[in-house]
Amino acid sequence: MMIKINAKESVEIVEGVFVSVIDESGSRYHSWDEMTATQQECYSGMRRGVRHIYDQFKGGMKE
Repeated sequence: MMIKINAKESVEIVEGVFVSVIDESGSRYHSWDEMTATQQECYSGMRRGVRHIYDQFKGGMKE
């Protein structure tokens, strides 16, 4: 899942594989296996939250 935070920041989350944080200073790749359990839960929670909001509003985007 690619999440565009604003014009200068994006987060790509492939749960169980990697996270890539892209901002003005460049791209930072984080292997899922090298992250702490807290970091994994943070990114998993972010992905679930965005998915929930998208599912809630996607019907209205088709009109």
